[in-house]
Amino acid sequence: MMKKMIALLLALVMLAALFAGCAKDEEKPTDPSTPTSSSNSGNNDPTGEPENKEPIKIGCIQDTSGGASLAGQPNEWGVKYAVQWINDNGGINGRPIELYTRDCQNDAEVGVTCYRELVDEIGVSAIIGPPLSNPASAWVELATEDKIPIVGHFMDELCTTDPETGDPYPYMFLAEPSCSVQSYILAEYAMNELGVTSVATLYNTSNAYAVAHEIPFVDYITSNGGEVLAEETFGWSDTDYTAQAQKIAALNPDAVLLCDYCNQMVTAYDNLRDAGYTGIILGANTMYPPFNTLVKNDIYNCYFVQNYDLTSGDIANLLDIQMKDTGTDYPTSNVGFGWDATMVLYNAMLKATDPTNGEEVRDILENQTTDIQSIGGELITIDPATHRPTRSMGMYIATYDDNDAVDCIVRMTSDYKAN
Repeated sequence: MMKKMIALLLALVMLAALFAGCAKDEEKPTDPSTPTSSSNSGNNDPTGEPENKEPIKIGCIQDTSGGASLAGQPNEWGVKYAVQWINDNGGINGRPIELYTRDCQNDAEVGVTCYRELVDEIGVSAIIGPPLSNPASAWVELATEDKIPIVGHFMDELCTTDPETGDPYPYMFLAEPSCSVQSYILAEYAMNELGVTSVATLYNTSNAYAVAHEIPFVDYITSNGGEVLAEETFGWSDTDYTAQAQKIAALNPDAVLLCDYCNQMVTAYDNLRDAGYTGIILGANTMYPPFNTLVKNDIYNCYFVQNYDLTSGDIANLLDIQMKDTGTDYPTSNVGFGWDATMVLYNAMLKATDPTNGEEVRDILENQTTDIQSIGGELITIDPATHRPTRSMGMYIATYDDNDAVDCIVRMTSDYKAN
């Protein structure tokens, strides 16, 4: 099924290149190969209608106007394009998907409002969630009560697993490696390949995504004989971290970890370089573009985790369509995130006797999500014990080359687990 899907995608790509951007202001594409514009976020009108059969309503909650909109907008575009592809190729066993999008503004309370509207007023059967841990964590109990499967890229393990019991939350599913796995891979590469023995961290203690990266990173470093010289912090309202950066620069660690959303990463990087720090800067996967277009200092000695190699294969083709459709001049992994989360849910609904039955779809997501083809070429297999991909999925270690373009160095996995 997935091989057929990829082949069809490639055929669609060739058509879409001719029409991309022609229907940007319309609620639905006028041609089946034209992607739906991300400017339609928040509209109630559904996306796509392959046949006159009872539709399946799916919600999509992203941050398209808040502090993480640089990630949320392309993520939403990827969801919309995946839904269009599904509808253009027969829907779910002949039934079209109606997609309803909402903007959570990177706010947990707004996210709950979006969830309630989608479930109570629209009547969606499932939700594609954002790459944001703070809003997603507020849906755990709601989804369980309402039996609404949620698939997304909320990487904090607290969004998928009960920290007290270790059991997975029944209706929450992650479609990429979690924060701890990504941090272990980054720390392992830093110590084994870059010779790092001392580190500092600079991160937002109010951002669940950042905290979920920092803690396992520090654990790996200290458990493997390294030294953590400083753990400097800031909050959402802070716009300058010069004082923290100067403290770190004075200690001169081998490397500094930055693990926030793109805007905070840019500020932290520039503050560190302005403070005179010339050492290695390690980054979460939010160090990908547009980070390189926003920093004012030269980019050097940077290494970060990356989900996809954006320069080749199906992800490169999808990005080409998205960039032309939206007028974006840089590629971003979040387009692939939206596609992958949608395809994981699609695979489960295809196998269901009733794709609108949340309990049945949940059971399939947990027990039958095996070797789903990611847009980046990797295979997604959900571990029933965690509701997260198995560690075999791995991540790239990437850097920026002399032209400030992303260069994927090596793909790695990590078997390390905290004590």
